[in-house]
Amino acid sequence: MVNKNLLASMKKITLIILALVWISSLIILIVALTDIFPDNPFKEYRLIVGIGFIVITGFIRIAYRQLLKINGNTG
Repeated sequence: MVNKNLLASMKKITLIILALVWISSLIILIVALTDIFPDNPFKEYRLIVGIGFIVITGFIRIAYRQLLKINGNTG
């Protein structure tokens, strides 16, 4: 049987990693859609970055719900 403290800490680490991935993809989306930087490498790929952000958000949502389901929480 897995220690409950270990499982709780693994859940926290997983949530932190998911949040960091989402925040970094949000920053990339903001950079791609605005003209903050003059030589923006994402300027030509705005549509792909936008679709990628939506896909990453969907995958993170699925992972978060499965993480809640494993813990026995409904939400």
